[in-house]
Amino acid sequence: MNTCTPAKTEIKAILFDMDNTLFDFAAAKIISCGKICEFLGKGTDWDLMRYFLNSGLGYESHANIEKFMKDNGIYNEADYETAVCIYESVKLNSLVLYDNVVPTLEKIRAAGIKTAIITDAESSQTKKRLDKTGLSKYFDCAVSPDISGARKPEPPTFLCALEKLGAEIMETMVVGDSLRREIEPANKLGMTSVYAKYGDWMKIPAKDVIPDYTIENFGELAGILNLE
Repeated sequence: MNTCTPAKTEIKAILFDMDNTLFDFAAAKIISCGKICEFLGKGTDWDLMRYFLNSGLGYESHANIEKFMKDNGIYNEADYETAVCIYESVKLNSLVLYDNVVPTLEKIRAAGIKTAIITDAESSQTKKRLDKTGLSKYFDCAVSPDISGARKPEPPTFLCALEKLGAEIMETMVVGDSLRREIEPANKLGMTSVYAKYGDWMKIPAKDVIPDYTIENFGELAGILNLE
């Protein structure tokens, strides 16, 4: 759908994915993986990043670092603990907001639209990332798996955010970079869906999932919401 076309329904609440929708989280992870490999003197950023993507241990699990070290015959507890510290600190400090995030969020808040974060990051990690990027003040609440009891694309995270905001499904928009994890469930629940294509770095095909809107820049939300 044309991003210049205002939404047909008045939007009173927006549920935002966080990582790779508000800031470039993938780039931050790759940078942190590179720093770990520099410290260990083994492998490259993508050598370690593939463990986070493909090991099945969890996209954020420190067990990926442990497995990488053991598979390369370089594991020891002291270096592992240092590597974990490098991962967490570099990842957090490498977060970069996408263009127009702050001014657009300011317009959304000024319009009285309620906002929530829906993420698979745990609450502690969510708070750290929002605080570090200065975005905490723009959201009424944040819903993580430790709050909703489920991960996206399952409905509980979306429905929990709706309940916290006191919002109705038909008046709610979902903005996210994943067709399967945000756009498809939004469509099924009857919410307006906005695909943040700029953040979909993995570009996994999902031809059967059709968003209501596709944006190439976060700032295009203002036009959809008729806030310009």
